[in-house]
Amino acid sequence: MELLDHGTCYRALQSRDARFDGHVFVACTSTGIYCRPICPARTPKFENCRFFASAAAAQEAGFRPCLRCRPEIAPDLAFWRGTANTVSRALALIADGALDGEHADVEALAGVRSDHRIVVGV
Repeated sequence: MELLDHGTCYRALQSRDARFDGHVFVACTSTGIYCRPICPARTPKFENCRFFASAAAAQEAGFRPCLRCRPEIAPDLAFWRGTANTVSRALALIADGALDGEHADVEALAGVRSDHRIVVGV
């Protein structure tokens, strides 16, 4: 993903615009910390900001994640959704017929991979 211009990123940070959450990460050179644009922390000066398209890029540049907004687990990352992601996936598999058939049961559903193949002995 290509990063927007810095002025737009900074305005998103100032307004804590949730539309940019997970798409823009801001690092503060004076603290060495990077955040999500929705972070409740005080907005740094524009000249102290560096903008990144991913949390990994900010971390690779030497910044550490904010302990308030936890940018390393931004909403677009699957593991951020945790158990909700697992439940959503299970419901989608059930809707697709994963529990239909003779040998279909909950244990078999637990072994279904994302490509809808059943894994035996998992």
